[in-house]
Amino acid sequence: MLKIIIVDDEMLIREGLAKIIGKESPCFQVVGQFPDGEDVLRHLPGLEVDVVITDIRMPVIDGLELIKSLRATHPHIRSILMSGFTEFEYAREAIRASAVDYLLKPINKEQLFELLYRLNDERESAREKEAVHRQRLIHTCLHSEAVADFVWEELALPRPYFVAFVQKAGFGEPEQAQECCRGSEGLDPEWLFDRFALRCRLTAYIYYFAEAPGAEDVNRIGRFLTGDAFHGGADGRVHAGSSHVYNDVKMLKASYLEAKLACDTGIYAHAPRYYVPCGAARGRQTPPQVQEITAAEWEFFTEQLHLLHAASLQEWIQRRFEHLRSASASPEAILETCCQIEETAAAEIRELKDVFESPAHAGWKEQLLASLSFAEMKQLFLSFFMGALAEVQEARKEMGSKAVETVKRWIAENYSGHVELNTLANLVFLTPSYLSKLFKHETGLTVTEYIAEVRMKNAKRLLRTEPGMKVHQIGAEVGYPDPAYFNKLFKKMVGVTPNEYKKRL
Repeated sequence: MLKIIIVDDEMLIREGLAKIIGKESPCFQVVGQFPDGEDVLRHLPGLEVDVVITDIRMPVIDGLELIKSLRATHPHIRSILMSGFTEFEYAREAIRASAVDYLLKPINKEQLFELLYRLNDERESAREKEAVHRQRLIHTCLHSEAVADFVWEELALPRPYFVAFVQKAGFGEPEQAQECCRGSEGLDPEWLFDRFALRCRLTAYIYYFAEAPGAEDVNRIGRFLTGDAFHGGADGRVHAGSSHVYNDVKMLKASYLEAKLACDTGIYAHAPRYYVPCGAARGRQTPPQVQEITAAEWEFFTEQLHLLHAASLQEWIQRRFEHLRSASASPEAILETCCQIEETAAAEIRELKDVFESPAHAGWKEQLLASLSFAEMKQLFLSFFMGALAEVQEARKEMGSKAVETVKRWIAENYSGHVELNTLANLVFLTPSYLSKLFKHETGLTVTEYIAEVRMKNAKRLLRTEPGMKVHQIGAEVGYPDPAYFNKLFKKMVGVTPNEYKKRL
């Protein structure tokens, strides 16, 4: 909308022009009428003006002086000079002073509107370029830890006061472009705002005001952002939070963090449409701290993980989420905890790492941050983690018998040497603890017991078939270089000493 003021010492001319301009198009708005240039300059600080239509000859400050003053103090304002035919030389001087054009009296309406429409198009084009540049700078401010001085020097907001809003709603994928818009239906049409699609479901708005808005105006915007105009997720949830009113451009990041922190509390709200009023998060620009997981807790987690004890692991994760709830943790803090659990599990269980990285489990982090309730976040992570654990359990169940047979064959071929559980576990890509559990389940013996059985079986064979070998030689041959230990173990398992067994043959 092109905002216009008319300056002429004849009231009828001012009012007549204002009337025909107002009727022509909603794109034009006459925001002031003044009898002379001095009156314009006195009121100008409180006005938003794009175009000044001014007569030349007026008392105190005439049109030409007014144009020169505007050029020096408000270079963005375009000027149109009205003059009679006899004042043509004045008009030429005005053009040199950067007036846009001049109109001869009596004013030709077609000529006037042609000029105004052209200026409106130029102004809209300039505003779009300004908005794109401004939004790039604001985007830098919102996402950078430190902002270079030149950014602040270049960043000019369209109005002096601003309030940040952050909204979380079920919009699907974020739009790439930012927008600069005027007020939406139900709000003041003159309110300006920039919109930034940050990530899935999360949007930031910076609303601009000529004067500091009251709490009710700010809250109207917040209620609008959580109203029926915005659809939520599957359960219709929409969250929004606002900042305080600021007029220092360097407070943009602080205002955004304030609004986001307020919006983030919505995951704990019972109402599906949730707005935290202006200033509720005042003084809190960082989320609350979450207690770290202790070494003892991690030790218990890894123990249950190696056993693939699903019930214990699920209960452990649920306890962690209760800690997060009690701390009113932010979505980012919840995600960080979930990532720690995932990374620890992947480091301990090789198969879990492969499942986590599979396409079927991709995108869970984005879904978690996009969730609109704490319960949804907990359920999503439990589903992801326990689902991956179930896949590993099923895969191990299928390969369990094969793994035990592979280990048994290896022991049969290498029983006389030093056998380590880790070596056997690596052979079949299982953890030592899980292999022990699986081997016991399949054979009824521990790995150590089974190796001893194999060695004694071969010792008895040698005692029968190699009469020339001494007992201590047979012991060393089957893996027991200590004769005393071999004799003791042989008697324990067979019931007689090796010499007694040999004499019975």
